[in-house]
Amino acid sequence: MSVFTPKIISVSLNPCIDRGIEVPNFTIGAHQVGAQVFRRPAGKAVNLACALGILKIPTMIVGFIGKGQQEYFERYLNRDPVACQLFPVPGRTRENITIFDPVSNVETHIRERGYEVTPADVGKLRKKLAILCRKDTLVAFSGSLPPGLSPEDFIELVQICQMNEARVCIDASGAVLRACRPLGCWMIKPNLSELSEMLEADVRDPDQIITAGRNLKGTVSITVVTVGKEGAYLFSDSLGLRGQVALDPKEVKNTVGCGDALLAGFLASVVEGKSLNDAFAFSLAAATAAAVSITPGTFLPRDIERFLAQAQIQPL
Repeated sequence: MSVFTPKIISVSLNPCIDRGIEVPNFTIGAHQVGAQVFRRPAGKAVNLACALGILKIPTMIVGFIGKGQQEYFERYLNRDPVACQLFPVPGRTRENITIFDPVSNVETHIRERGYEVTPADVGKLRKKLAILCRKDTLVAFSGSLPPGLSPEDFIELVQICQMNEARVCIDASGAVLRACRPLGCWMIKPNLSELSEMLEADVRDPDQIITAGRNLKGTVSITVVTVGKEGAYLFSDSLGLRGQVALDPKEVKNTVGCGDALLAGFLASVVEGKSLNDAFAFSLAAATAAAVSITPGTFLPRDIERFLAQAQIQPL
């Protein structure tokens, strides 16, 4: 029996169940009829693992899950080439709702607070990461921290991976990114609000983004800053890029999970040995492909190919 060896480990600390409901002419305070579009396991790390699975990258998702939802998540996630090994914890996995109004083309997001983890739970994950991480492993920490897991606990999890020579990517809140800044992580992927929170400064316009990205070169190897429909920026020790894929707003079906698809496209390209320039272009195409899919973070490979041909990359 062969041993599954993941190229990427997706760490899911606070997953959720995503529900999408379509409500034409959605009005706060009114009694309205909606139609459920999807209900599925989600959260940034789950979305990332699923997207990497679509891209055929061997991935293992580890972390926590509410005890009552373990079988549901495992059944959904254990699909070649993705393996799921989530530790069950007491409490219920949070459930998030997105309301789509197809008339106004507006999305409304409602987020729940999830279970609480204990020091014993965190200890299990520390041991798991110490076993899995190695020099050729890429580890992505994506999403929020659950109650009971402190920034100090998070830093220790990251350091365990680094001590085993794994490359670490963090896609989390600005406060978490700020706490991890001294660690010299391989990659971070903030949006504008997360970057502003991380640097404790208002970062909005292109000049501010470029200045911030260049100032991070000494503390992180790769920074990808996402700016919604305006695309993204990439900064490394030797490279500065701005990229975008033009998309007709009428094609957009769901923007939830587009950042997760972008990260999946980038990480998949890196483990396949592509250049940073090519990885960046592919990641933008993956994010755009996710935007034209109703289910968060998923996409069709043929849409990636379509948008890859339209990607516009400019050096900074």
